[in-house]
Amino acid sequence: MRMDAIGDMVLTSGFIREVRVNFPHAYITLVAESLTYSMVEFCPYVNEVLAFDRKKSLPGNLIDDLEAIALFCRQHFWQKKISLAFSPKTGAWKIPALWMMWLSGARERIGYGLKNYRERSDNVPVKVNDLDRFLLTKNPILPHEGLIPDIEKYFYLLTLGGLKIRDMQPEIFYTATDFYRAGEYLSKLPDSCKKISLGIGASKLNKKYPVQMLVVALNELAKRNFAFVIIGGKSELDDADYLEQNLPQGRVLNLVGKTTLRETEAVIARTNFFIGTDTGVMHMAVAAKVPLIAINCVAKELDALFPSNQFTNFPPNTKKAIILRPAHRLGDCATLPPVYGGCHHKEAHCITQITPQEIVDGFEQLERMT
Repeated sequence: MRMDAIGDMVLTSGFIREVRVNFPHAYITLVAESLTYSMVEFCPYVNEVLAFDRKKSLPGNLIDDLEAIALFCRQHFWQKKISLAFSPKTGAWKIPALWMMWLSGARERIGYGLKNYRERSDNVPVKVNDLDRFLLTKNPILPHEGLIPDIEKYFYLLTLGGLKIRDMQPEIFYTATDFYRAGEYLSKLPDSCKKISLGIGASKLNKKYPVQMLVVALNELAKRNFAFVIIGGKSELDDADYLEQNLPQGRVLNLVGKTTLRETEAVIARTNFFIGTDTGVMHMAVAAKVPLIAINCVAKELDALFPSNQFTNFPPNTKKAIILRPAHRLGDCATLPPVYGGCHHKEAHCITQITPQEIVDGFEQLERMT
C-alpha cells in the first residue's frame, strides 16, 4: 500500500524490488495513488498495480471511509487470500493504508503504528495502542531514533519481517516509448551542449528557490556550454517562462506542463546533471543516477534542534549530490520554535540565503566528483 506523493513512490521503488527478490514466485499487488499510478504501471517487480484515488474516494469521516475501502478490497482482494501486506508509510495519512491492509484479509500485516514516530524516544517504553494490535500483526513497529531517512524506515520493515535487503537504490519505470519521446524533446537542444534538467517546483512556496536568483547562476553555467531543460507542473509555468526569456536563446527547453510523469523521468535520465529543490523530481534524478545539486530551505542548525526534519527525512539517497542549505535560520525564523519544514514563512525566505555563486561553486564541485 503506497497511497501518497510522487517522491514517496520513487523512494519506495527499491522496497518493492526487494520484496520481489525475497518472494520471486509470489503474486504481488501494488496499490498506488491515482496521481502516481502511471509511474509504476510498468514496474517489473509486481503482477498488478491498482489505483486508489484517496482524495476522491475517502469522504473524510470514519464510517464512510471504511465503507469505501471495504468496497475496494471486496473488488480486488477478497478472492485472492492475501498472505502478507506491507504499508511503509510513516507520517500523516498512514491510517487509510492500515485500514486497507486489515480489510484486504491479509493474514500478516506489517506497517508503522498510529503513534507518530517523531514522538518516540528510545529510552521510553512504547505503549501498545489497541488499534495497532487490531490492524497490525507485528505491532507497534516504530523505528529507533537513529533511523531518520524515510527510505531507511521502509527497508527496516523488511528486516523486521526476517527478509534480506540486497540494495537500497531507488528506481524509475518508464517505457521505450517514453525514452524515445524524451529523445525527441531533447533533440531541440544543441548536441554540443551538456544538458542540465531543472526542477523548479516545490510543494510549498517557502521551499522554492527564487527564479530571479537561479537565473544568475544558470547564465554563468551557460557560458560553459551547458543547456537547460525546465521540468515541472502547471503551477511553474510563470517561473519557467521567466527562465526561458532570461537564458541564452537556443540553450533552454521549456517542458513545464508538457510531459507525462514517465516522460519526465525519461527526460531527467537522459540529461547529464540535475539542479532543483526538494521535490519528487529530485528523487527521480537520484533514481536515474543523475548527479545533482539539491537546494533545500531547512537550515543546517536544525539538524541538532529538530533531528527528524524535512531534510533529514528525505535527503537525496546518492553520493553524487551537492546539497546546498542555509547554515542558520533567517530573521524571525531563528526566534520562533523550530518547525518540521524549517521555515515559518509562506514565501521563499530562509532558502534565499543560498547565493547564485554557491550554486555555481557547488556545480564545479559536482563536476569534479563525476
